[in-house]
Amino acid sequence: MTTTSYDNVLYPSYCHPQTHPGRLATLATLHGLQPASVPTSRILELACGQGGNLIPHAVSYPSCQCVGIDLSQRQVELGQAVIDAVGLTNISLRTQSILDFPRDAGQFDYIIAHGVYSWVPEPVRDKILQICRDHLAPQGVAIVSYNTFPGWHQRRMIRDMMLFHTKRFTEPAKRIEQAKAFLTFMTQATGNESAYGKSLHEEFRTLSVSDESYLFHEQLEEFNEPVYFHQFADQIEKHELQYLCEVEQSNLQFERYPPQIAEVLSKMEIVEREQYLDFFSRRTFRQTLMCHRDVTVDRSAMANRISGLRLAMPKPLAAVDKVTVNKQSADQPLVLKSSQGMELTIRDPLAKAAFLQLSNQAPRWVSFEELQSSVRKELGRGSIVVQSQEDFQRDTRALSETLTHAFVFGAVELHASEPTFVVDITECPKACPLARQQATISDRVTNRLHSSMALDPISRWLLTRLDGSADTQRLLDQLVEYVLKENIAFQIDGRVLTTAEEIREHAAERLVPCLQQLGRQALLVP
Repeated sequence: MTTTSYDNVLYPSYCHPQTHPGRLATLATLHGLQPASVPTSRILELACGQGGNLIPHAVSYPSCQCVGIDLSQRQVELGQAVIDAVGLTNISLRTQSILDFPRDAGQFDYIIAHGVYSWVPEPVRDKILQICRDHLAPQGVAIVSYNTFPGWHQRRMIRDMMLFHTKRFTEPAKRIEQAKAFLTFMTQATGNESAYGKSLHEEFRTLSVSDESYLFHEQLEEFNEPVYFHQFADQIEKHELQYLCEVEQSNLQFERYPPQIAEVLSKMEIVEREQYLDFFSRRTFRQTLMCHRDVTVDRSAMANRISGLRLAMPKPLAAVDKVTVNKQSADQPLVLKSSQGMELTIRDPLAKAAFLQLSNQAPRWVSFEELQSSVRKELGRGSIVVQSQEDFQRDTRALSETLTHAFVFGAVELHASEPTFVVDITECPKACPLARQQATISDRVTNRLHSSMALDPISRWLLTRLDGSADTQRLLDQLVEYVLKENIAFQIDGRVLTTAEEIREHAAERLVPCLQQLGRQALLVP
């Protein structure tokens, strides 16, 4: 087997929440498709690395079948070690070139090609789309990520400079070292007074704090071929596929543009509109969902399809927001702000009550029907006697439209299947087996919401002990023993605790809150 650059410089293998089949199924449902049920689906990931993005699916959904291929034998072996440690039987990782993908592999409901399309030669890019065409189920969804112009024009200029500077060196470690030296050299030489200098400095700052593996594989690899979106759309059309949407819906909102611009955009065909949006934003990266060309895609009336989906708020509303949703301030709107600086104003009492309930229950998931029933009861609209059928339908329509808009905005999450985790602490708490295994070798673990997070030393140690066999008293005994053995410094008001009694008392105070935090982080399972 030929050694690859990814064997020499390992790439961190984390989960990518945006590629989760549950999100792909949600977006497909909102666009009128009938995607396969995620828990029993077949999932394929091309260039899966160590399986950091694929293995969590196999853990969360024991009845699904997962297949991953990657050209790096070393990375596949590392992934297989995790599979063996967790004891999974519904996933297969193979060392294989994308060009050698077998014709008899069957159909997959979800195909993931994240971080590979732009970084391979043209025949491999073509093969990726061919695999999507030939092996995607009739109502299947594929996601492909890639670098895009016009944003990558400047980044490619910097990449060309770095390739020129490092061309004399062959060892990966030396090339990385010289790439960093080049960034420092250029920063000192160009200044940031001119428009050119300012734009370079912005990119240099980003690269200077990037992980070494990212710097190597993004800037110093042989291949990195960005495309304009319309070029990518032409390519998928040639393979009898069609554009569905972007995984990040918030990037496509028209509200950020002046009304006259939004009006022109709304009249454009979808590919043309997407291309102009890239021009406006100087976009550098896309994560595109595709389906078969003969599938009917309906981008209208998305709110009508929210029924049956489950909702959650990514994080609780701030206290200042909660005040605006109570009965004493019924006329005061709830204003949510996105990471891009846009604002979503919620005025309807039913919608405000729904947001407050989702916030109070975060990170729990609830169906639209359950949420609607609960907030109607809270506001005294619980029966047809109280409210006419016409008013009920109007309320349902308004609430579904607001929640769908909030999903596009990024204020709430929708999921086609309920994630499997518990928030409340049971008698003998149990953590996700994958997270337990990950915690034995790293402080970064993957939760049941397919998010990666770093743990403090105590939470990390505790997570490894949560196999469902120990109650809180036993866990407390083990925690005290661990703290004493490892000489971990517990402090109160700057004073280090030294006696076993003090340490036990402080550990007892920390244990339950720590377990509760693990529950809120979606790391505990039934």
